[in-house]
Amino acid sequence: MLHHLKTFAALALTAAVVSAQMQPVVSGPEGEGNVDWAERTIVATGIGAPNPELPEAAQRPAAMRAAQQIALRNALETVKGIYLNSSTTVQNFMTSSDVITTRVSGYLKGFQQKGRTKYMSDGSVEITMEIPLDGIGNLGDVLYGDQLGEKPSVTEFEGKRARKKQIFTGLIVDCRGLGIKPALSPRVLDSEGREIYGSAYVSKEWAVKYGMVGYAKDVAKAAKLERVGENPGQVKAAKASGDNKTDVVLSDDDAEDIRSAAKNLKFLSECRVIFVVD
Repeated sequence: MLHHLKTFAALALTAAVVSAQMQPVVSGPEGEGNVDWAERTIVATGIGAPNPELPEAAQRPAAMRAAQQIALRNALETVKGIYLNSSTTVQNFMTSSDVITTRVSGYLKGFQQKGRTKYMSDGSVEITMEIPLDGIGNLGDVLYGDQLGEKPSVTEFEGKRARKKQIFTGLIVDCRGLGIKPALSPRVLDSEGREIYGSAYVSKEWAVKYGMVGYAKDVAKAAKLERVGENPGQVKAAKASGDNKTDVVLSDDDAEDIRSAAKNLKFLSECRVIFVVD
């Protein structure tokens, strides 16, 4: 059942001091390139070795350039492995369009160095670079920005009315234990596979700026995030859906409650949705 989290969040705050930093939701191999879905950033590391054939004064700058190139290569491999939706990876999408491939290459030029350069005793150099997933010109905009309308079109469904009108500022879907994988364009479905939330429901401006769904590992911490506002509702996902297990299926009762809320509130169009995952 869709229910309020306000009381639950207040109890959690009195019981313990909750860290302001969200626990990372990471996909990809650590140490080379990965995605932190909680922070919605791609992080890639590169290590460049000194070239003994160069003059000593030129070895470190050359190692730095090599580290940057390796970091960008690792970043590209990380981007290719990201799930776009329940059936497609970014790599699949790139192979279908030279335009998309060019856009992704341009996107990678936006990587900025994160933290200090590490200089090893053997003369090698390690750097870490990061870039946000969201924002104009970033990955979401590059890959699916053209597919989003300026205004969402919400489909009406026949069926029973929600048991009770409830006013929510956002939605938290508890997906733990289902093996849900993060994606750029996930969906929320009912038991018959009809879309409750997805690209048809969102504003292009909000989806590009914040991403269609946020990810977290803790319900209480998710309830504190600005993304879902002061009074988010919570539902428990029934199962994962799609080949990539990026979509979630809800019970019929929860689906009806959300449809009722969607007719009166704008939180879905503003992408105020968080999936809590393992």
